[in-house]
Amino acid sequence: MDAVLVVLAYLIGSVPFGIVAGKLRGIDLTQRDVPGASGTFRQLGPAWGTAVAVLDVLKGMLVAYLTGFTDAPWTLPLMAAALVAGHNWPIYFGFRGGGGIAPTVGFFLWMLPQLTLTAMALGLTVAALYWQLYWKRTRRSLYPIPAGAVVGYLYALFALWGKPQVFPAFLLVSVVVAIRGVRMMRNKW
Repeated sequence: MDAVLVVLAYLIGSVPFGIVAGKLRGIDLTQRDVPGASGTFRQLGPAWGTAVAVLDVLKGMLVAYLTGFTDAPWTLPLMAAALVAGHNWPIYFGFRGGGGIAPTVGFFLWMLPQLTLTAMALGLTVAALYWQLYWKRTRRSLYPIPAGAVVGYLYALFALWGKPQVFPAFLLVSVVVAIRGVRMMRNKW
């Protein structure tokens, strides 16, 4: 049953709401950008980007809910990593997906709402400052959301240190997001 839950987490993560939004608008989002929430925002505008972000967060929350159907300690970290891997490399659309931030938020918002909201607030504050003080003028280097997300992820890793139930899950998710981020920076989607 636990292996089935991990595979199910990957398949749920593989539902690419950004690609669906692009298809509804007649645009292939994977041609110029990543089809996650931020790529949808850049290509289709704030309403579509927000809708995709909400749906990606909800799929993370669904997988977190499904972790309640297992007692095996290794299943929760593997389900979290499978969710984000599915989002980043969706089986349904040629393994070209988003960056993994929104499903991570959804998963941990379900498990640890206070910590997740604090990490989000910190990350969004850093992203806003980064945009205002640097990126708005230069348009070089990391986009503001991934730059802020790095800070949010680091905060969460430190806050979860020593919590055996969720630290391994967040560490695995962070590794999956980092791998995807490095590949995106090198334009090897």
